[in-house]
Amino acid sequence: MIKFRINIITFSLLAVFFASNCTNIYEDGKDIASVSKTKIKSITVKKLKAKIESEEDFLLIDVRQYNEYLKGNIEGSYFISRGDIEFKILNDEFWEEEYMYTPEKDADIIVYCKAGDRGALATESLMKLGFTNVKNLEGGIIAWDPEFESAQPQSSDGGGCGG
Repeated sequence: MIKFRINIITFSLLAVFFASNCTNIYEDGKDIASVSKTKIKSITVKKLKAKIESEEDFLLIDVRQYNEYLKGNIEGSYFISRGDIEFKILNDEFWEEEYMYTPEKDADIIVYCKAGDRGALATESLMKLGFTNVKNLEGGIIAWDPEFESAQPQSSDGGGCGG
């Protein structure tokens, strides 16, 4: 009887342990991005512009879709879509084609997208890959250029993910 009770207690404790370690279930991509934003560092447009004006050495990455990048981007940025960033960021061949060295894990990296959500997800992914000095541009390219969105022709194709 004592062995049975020990087994029940052990099973109950294991069930509580595993239940408490379950991952969250999110409503949508924006919900996931909002959680990511609590785990990452960000940079304001004002601070980014100051870095550019003072000619600081940093890597600026646009994680939108290619068609979005072609419609307009922040000068000096490199295009790596959100879906490819984990695969290309440490790929020497990719960076050789860009005439660049593969970034070091402590490189100053700023990521941006349209409004900040994909950038937050990409920033968190880079942190998981061991990058220690990566930030997301708050508000994305829309914050950089508030007229950017209204200057773009509206299309009906989905073609991209998130904001």
